[in-house]
Amino acid sequence: MLRHYFAQRRQGGVNPLGAGTVALGSIFYIQDGGFWRDRYRGRPCLRRPWIVEAFLNGELQAARRDPTSGRWLSLFMGNRTDVARVRSLRDGRSVTIAIRILQLHEDAGLGAPDNRYPSLPHVPRQRPV
Repeated sequence: MLRHYFAQRRQGGVNPLGAGTVALGSIFYIQDGGFWRDRYRGRPCLRRPWIVEAFLNGELQAARRDPTSGRWLSLFMGNRTDVARVRSLRDGRSVTIAIRILQLHEDAGLGAPDNRYPSLPHVPRQRPV
């Protein structure tokens, strides 16, 4: 997948809900930070598989102002996913990880071979009233 000018990674076509490129249930072999910083990048460790369990709602900082106190409030919004919850299939640990890290692993070929592109949901078209 070519990404010009850091465009968002969403599926093309008719995609009203903005389905991304990583599906729930995808399995990745997540590497530690030393693997990515290594100049020659040795062989990746393929012994620790992780499965994507959930996508968390994104937090929009200072989204609106509270009329009573005058302070800015942060909101959690759907369709703004930038973090995922992954679980280790080896020992059951669960951690939160950025979606861009999963996409980096997918681009490097560190996902399970049966990871499929997520299917687009069927959303009937609404006519304006």
